[in-house]
Amino acid sequence: MSTKLSVGIIGAGPGGLALGILMSRAGFGDFTIFDREDDVGGTWRINTYPGLACDVKSHLYSYSFDLNPHWSRLWSGQREILDYFARCADTYGLRPHLRLRTEIRSARWEEADQQWCLTTADGTQHRFNVVVSAVGLFTRPLLPELVEQEPFTGTVMHSARWDHSIPLEGKRVAVLGTGSTASQLLPELAKVAGKVYSVQRSPTWILPKPDRHYTRREHWIFAHVPFAKKLYRTRLWLRSESNISVIEHGSEKTQDFTAIALGLLEKTVADEELRRKLTPDHPMGCKRLVFSSDYLPALTQPNVEVVTSPARYLKARSLVTADGAEHDVDVVVCATGYAAADYLGELHVSGEQGSTLREQWSDGAQAYFGMAVPGFPNFFMLYGPNTNVGSNSVIFMLEAQARYIVRALKYMRRKNKAYVAVRPSALAEFIAKIDEWMAGTVWTTKCSNYFRAANGRVVTQWPRSARSFWEMTRRFSPADYSFTAPRPEAADQSVTALDGRGQ
Repeated sequence: MSTKLSVGIIGAGPGGLALGILMSRAGFGDFTIFDREDDVGGTWRINTYPGLACDVKSHLYSYSFDLNPHWSRLWSGQREILDYFARCADTYGLRPHLRLRTEIRSARWEEADQQWCLTTADGTQHRFNVVVSAVGLFTRPLLPELVEQEPFTGTVMHSARWDHSIPLEGKRVAVLGTGSTASQLLPELAKVAGKVYSVQRSPTWILPKPDRHYTRREHWIFAHVPFAKKLYRTRLWLRSESNISVIEHGSEKTQDFTAIALGLLEKTVADEELRRKLTPDHPMGCKRLVFSSDYLPALTQPNVEVVTSPARYLKARSLVTADGAEHDVDVVVCATGYAAADYLGELHVSGEQGSTLREQWSDGAQAYFGMAVPGFPNFFMLYGPNTNVGSNSVIFMLEAQARYIVRALKYMRRKNKAYVAVRPSALAEFIAKIDEWMAGTVWTTKCSNYFRAANGRVVTQWPRSARSFWEMTRRFSPADYSFTAPRPEAADQSVTALDGRGQ
């Protein structure tokens, strides 16, 4: 006898779609994918700001089981990536499993029935045997604290909530932030705005991004030559893996990248004072690497001004920075990132005995392989704590996690188990390894980034290669989990948990 499992997946981004596809392939047909947006794509649907593109090459930023021969360029833009994921949803028959425009607000474990109850924003409840959170790392935009000394008569918006109805031609625009988003957005604004202020707390290291269109010949080869796409993707993957040492503080690779960034700065910015403003004082790699070949040139344009004092407050039509300078602005764009270390966004998750994930994570998020937490049975995560890879593609990591979760479900089905919970000892051993591997990385240096929890622990990053994560998760180890069999409808509800060695 095998257990029939129903699965609720929260999030229809790259991770949730990958899991749905792999579950279907494994014969799991009873699953629903919820998303608050009107279609699939996750962050690629939510974010639509000008210039948005991926900083991982297109052929690597795709599923291994659906290699796309038609990518238009080395680094694809938002629309093309969104179309890819939408096509995957169609190709693999996920549409009947989608519940769109449905925001899940809470997930509650019901011990008596050994089920999860998902509650939507309108109060509707859905019950599943297993729940997987695929809400992603970048779900809750961070807005700076800008006090309005006078009612601001312009527009303030976060880059993740771009308002395309706001005219920008000839306007005075302040861009707060210097990360990946700002590096893509600012050059586009500089083309149309009358004045652009780049307001920075600190400059960031910029590495070149020599983007180009694929040629007709390349497209033909990818489409018609057997294994060409796979070989090309493998080469990109190996090259990314070779860059893993950039996370090691003071490594040779870090020094090489620093020299490249300084060379690009020297070559692009002739003005010595501006060059000084744009030279970071933190080590390469301690913040997310930024790849751009048009950001630095944009900062040298006559209608762009670099402001080295952070924003403090707003007046009727101006932005005042910490040094007291007042800058006349019509639009303030906050390219200030997300609360990445605060996992699950607005989702409230309560497990056994009413304990909540927020309570357990008060000192920083922890999960076994970023996927499972003791006391939260039948609950998994994609892109959870310590799974943001320092090099390579997050799609590779998401696919590895999705395959692991499917293996766990297959084990439950095969062994007739209705309850699976990671053992506290397994998590403790894993976190000890993470902390050991994290020592010596550039992320632990004195550097402001989104990787850390309030207590200073790095909770977002995976401190080893993508290959090592794949190797560690390619097999599901029952010994790391506790299990129970389904409860007979009319029998005593108390069941003794079996240990996880297939008994």
